[in-house]
Amino acid sequence: MASLQDIRRRIRSVKNTQQVTKAMKMISAVKLRKSKDRLLALRPYSIRMTDMVRSVVAGFKEAPASVQSPIAMAFLAPREELRIRLVVVASDKGLCGGFNANVLRQATQFLAGTQSAVAHLDVVGKRALEWARKSGLKPDQEFLGTALPGLAGVAETIAAQAAEQYAAGEIDALYVIFNYFSSALTQVPQVQRVFPMDVGEQGAAMDTSFLLEPDPTQVLAALLPRFIETTFLHTLLESSASEHGARMAAMDKASSNAEDMISRLTLHMNKIRQASITNQIIEIVSGANA
Repeated sequence: MASLQDIRRRIRSVKNTQQVTKAMKMISAVKLRKSKDRLLALRPYSIRMTDMVRSVVAGFKEAPASVQSPIAMAFLAPREELRIRLVVVASDKGLCGGFNANVLRQATQFLAGTQSAVAHLDVVGKRALEWARKSGLKPDQEFLGTALPGLAGVAETIAAQAAEQYAAGEIDALYVIFNYFSSALTQVPQVQRVFPMDVGEQGAAMDTSFLLEPDPTQVLAALLPRFIETTFLHTLLESSASEHGARMAAMDKASSNAEDMISRLTLHMNKIRQASITNQIIEIVSGANA
């Protein structure tokens, strides 16, 4: 049986751990607010940008062959996906619940289910790099320890390279796997194909003859790189907010568990003290009676 000194030492250790988890929760709450503010500010822009690109690309269906853009035709009639570029977004640190496990499990399932060859792999976060190495994959680019202000640079770099590779025929599609931020308690791993985009019925055709200036081809040439960059920045901000939300929830749960453990240990310590005092009283009474 543990002595009173051992139990007191255990209680002190748990209290110290609780202080750390509470501090980490507060830090994650501050970071979550910053990431969430940027995410909520970008979401409407990203949605409108996607709708605009869909509309412009769909407008080329009715355009004469002389004004049809090759890159627009690639979006409307995508090539067979023989080679793809894959971007996996995770975190640099742990202690965030199932945040990394869920998104990396999604990445594993995606690789197992796709028939395409991964011609280029980019990883964002140390946990994604560790997953790639364990899976026997060698990333072409590693983006580690990127702060919130630097996410725009990461998105710009990947978008520019991917657009050039697609135009050159080196890749046939671009995919990104990340956690979608629903709330601080809910993060949903998703696989998103950035391009070729699925115009479908959502892309309402526009009258490109007078709505687009100077001409549809030049508008689309300027619009698509910005669309890819915006989409990537959106996914990175979704992942950033999801990470801090998951860590805040995990640290809150850890603090609550520490409080429960302290209560149980304190109760156990008091029982041992009470039993020890009772035994001493019995010995004193027994000695007096003798």
